[in-house]
Amino acid sequence: MTRTIKTAALALLLTASLGLAGCAEEDAKIVRVASKNFTENMLMAEMMARIAEEDGLAVQRAIPFGSSAETFEALKQGRIDVYPEYNGTGLVYLGQPPMTDGDAALARVRELYGALDLDWRERLGFSSDYVLVVRPEVAQAEGITRISDLAQLESVDFATDDTFVERPLDGLNPLVRRYGLRPGKILTYSLDEGGKDAIAQAVLEGDALVGELFRTDQQIDSFDLVVLEDDLTFFPVYEPSPLVRREALTRFPELGPALAKLENKLTADAMREMIAEVELEGRSVAAVAFDYLVASGLLQAASEAGDTGGTGADPLVVAMGELDSLAGPAGKAVRAARSVFPKRSVVVERAPNPLDLVTSGAARLAVSGVDSFYEVEGDSAVLTSPAEALGVLGFQVAHVITRQNGPASLAEVGKLGVGQAGSSSDRVARMALAGIGLTEVNVVSGQDAELGIQFEAMAKGLVDALFVMAPLGDTAVLELLEGSAFKLLPIQGWTEGNAPLRFSFLRQIQIPQGTYDGQTSAVETLGVQMVLAGPSGGREAFGAQGPGTTGTAATQPLPASTVLELSKALGSAEAVDPAAPAAAALRPTLDEGPQPLVADPATSLINLVASLFLVWMVYLLVARPRRAPDQPSDIRITPARSADSTGE
Repeated sequence: MTRTIKTAALALLLTASLGLAGCAEEDAKIVRVASKNFTENMLMAEMMARIAEEDGLAVQRAIPFGSSAETFEALKQGRIDVYPEYNGTGLVYLGQPPMTDGDAALARVRELYGALDLDWRERLGFSSDYVLVVRPEVAQAEGITRISDLAQLESVDFATDDTFVERPLDGLNPLVRRYGLRPGKILTYSLDEGGKDAIAQAVLEGDALVGELFRTDQQIDSFDLVVLEDDLTFFPVYEPSPLVRREALTRFPELGPALAKLENKLTADAMREMIAEVELEGRSVAAVAFDYLVASGLLQAASEAGDTGGTGADPLVVAMGELDSLAGPAGKAVRAARSVFPKRSVVVERAPNPLDLVTSGAARLAVSGVDSFYEVEGDSAVLTSPAEALGVLGFQVAHVITRQNGPASLAEVGKLGVGQAGSSSDRVARMALAGIGLTEVNVVSGQDAELGIQFEAMAKGLVDALFVMAPLGDTAVLELLEGSAFKLLPIQGWTEGNAPLRFSFLRQIQIPQGTYDGQTSAVETLGVQMVLAGPSGGREAFGAQGPGTTGTAATQPLPASTVLELSKALGSAEAVDPAAPAAAALRPTLDEGPQPLVADPATSLINLVASLFLVWMVYLLVARPRRAPDQPSDIRITPARSADSTGE
């Protein structure tokens, strides 16, 4: 019996050993390609993997693998074979001073990394430098164009990725020391969890003054961020190359020639466009990398037999106005949509009234002012749109703009340009004029949505003033008002009649002094809340409603859970304006509270009997006289009479 057990154990051990040997042999035939945890690096790694596969190599992907430090450590330990790395970062890893000369930096890392049996291949053709960014209005208002300009401020709030604060030579702390800055609040975000978008959002919303990005990041162009000049040349060059284990090059002779095909095949512009396809359009890294390699002649499209690498889901369309800038509330809507629908391609469509695209089914979401839910009928506004508000984006205000030598008040305007017919500017202008009784002002609308062209028409005297709905400090308005050639007219007399009742969603506000170039005092005007809107799930009675409000939208309403996710992603603590039809998930709910008494007949009869029983018990105990003990109840006791009382 003992011998049998030993024989079986040896056989089992031998089988396991052969299996492990087979696995090890199989693993030895696979090239392990990895990347860091951000889109640019993932795209380059996917290209390396595709090229290697095209040349007959079996590839195992770890895209993404982890942070810079984690990926580099995995390469040193032999857990991966190759990944894209930057020569500037390679110098930092070994404590070398940064270099701005790319050729010198590559030569230096090749020399240093040879001792680690790691090989730097040829560069891919572009440099992905660190940059600091600010909002355009901040750059203009504060006169900040260089990093050195930040030293004039009492403190600087930063938004960065979590690895930038750790870098000992080219990170946040060395930057602060080199430029003599006084850091204030520092917000850090993980690249694994949409860090680039979070950094841009923090800057756009004013949570941080300065953000740290890569020069190739799509957020710079998408949100009109201003890149500050590195006037002290603090940041080194960051040119990517494949960093490979020499042992892998020996084991896979085809790997070196395959990677060489990518030499100088990428440009900064091409990389920025690819990143935008992934992060803005929702395409997969694999699909975008494949398309670029095919377009560059490095892969044959037929070899993929129609593989597009796409998500397979229909695009999610977000409608917005022609003048809505992605640097403002509209950009917040796009970022929220991408966050809540990570597997959908998010597409932006422009329209005079974005709600029209939602109600027709052409868009799933819309960036809209609360005014868009209403139409003017007679002298009042009537709620007509079957859409509903899903969350708050911000606020936009009426800018009545004229030449410095133009009309002194809105009442003196003969022709008022309102931009595109059916736009928010057109709609609110007509409501504002009706509200203050300026019916003699001629409203001029057209088909051109270009704000610059509208300003040119005003400069030529074709209209006396422009009515523009935009957020405070809007980039386009800032640029056009620069130089003090124009001025803002107030909207006065709003509360003299019943306009606040007829147009309840238009709120009185002031444009603070100094918001625009040459604005020496606050300007009274009107504003309206901006919301993210979607198809309605059905509406309860809400004030005056016009035709079409009882129907259903062409698309199904969003689930309550999705509405709450979108509202949370927008990051606003402000509630939807009461004048707007809000999604049911956003409406306040009441606690159940004490339950009402049940009034069914059976229960009532039982309660009556119980009450009568209690009354009878009280009567027995209190009201009825007490009897003598052991005395029959029919014997009456009379008091004895005295002799004197008898008269005998």
